[in-house]
Amino acid sequence: MSTQASTMGRQRVDRSRLIAGTAIFLITLAAGLLYVKWLPYYQKSFIALSHHSIGASIVSGKSATPPAAGLAAAWQYALTYYALIWQALALALIAGASIQVLVPRRWIHRIFSSKDFRSVAIAGTLSLGGMM
Repeated sequence: MSTQASTMGRQRVDRSRLIAGTAIFLITLAAGLLYVKWLPYYQKSFIALSHHSIGASIVSGKSATPPAAGLAAAWQYALTYYALIWQALALALIAGASIQVLVPRRWIHRIFSSKDFRSVAIAGTLSLGGMM
């Protein structure tokens, strides 16, 4: 009887740890998306509203024509692009690692593994928050 009670107690602790881990993941993801994606785009919407533009192109900068094609232009584009997206890249790595560590795999499989419309709709809805 005491073995059964200790097993049930361990299951409760394990379940509470799983719920806490999932909550930590969701809070981290929401806070990261707020900082990296949502607030910058919210602020950029006011710039677009007032100036009817979202800023200079990362390809041509303030110039009217793009630079000549070549290795130097490609390298400059890669550096500029990385400078703009490094925070989102870091968030993606943190989210990918933390979902593997903090969220039970069986919960993820239960939600996303079926081939019905419900799984597709849930996945599509959850992906909307991270889109550009």
